[in-house]
Amino acid sequence: MVAVPTRHPAADLQGHQGGLVSRLVADAVDLGVVWLIGVSAILIIGVLRYVLVGPPFQLPVAPGWMLSTAGGAIAVGYLTAGWAGTGRTVGKQLAGLRVLHRSGRRLSVRRALLRAVLYVVFPAGLLWVLVSRRNASVQDLVVGSVVIYDWQYRPP
Repeated sequence: MVAVPTRHPAADLQGHQGGLVSRLVADAVDLGVVWLIGVSAILIIGVLRYVLVGPPFQLPVAPGWMLSTAGGAIAVGYLTAGWAGTGRTVGKQLAGLRVLHRSGRRLSVRRALLRAVLYVVFPAGLLWVLVSRRNASVQDLVVGSVVIYDWQYRPP
């Protein structure tokens, strides 16, 4: 019996604009990654304090505004690095999405940084995908980016 190669349904989406559900799934994964980075930073600070000062082991306690500012900074750094590098974060990679300039090139660091800041400050801008013909968020419109389905490897 000869196996007939079948085309994977996802192959038909290659290069098309990413939809809201895929982007929300990717963003949820990215939120988890940012949370893990933040928790890891708190644990490292606690361990360093224990090694340098001595017992008892205590995790640092910071005011809420400081935690939210640090979380925002971690998110902006993480998103900027992913989008300016390969065009992907961990979440985008798992969802098969890539962020590019609308010309098809990678985002510059400046555009990726602006897009990341806009996403952290105004996450509701993603909902514009629901009314946009191009599946563009407000952030995509401001920065000139697109989010496409892309399962191909592209080195940074």
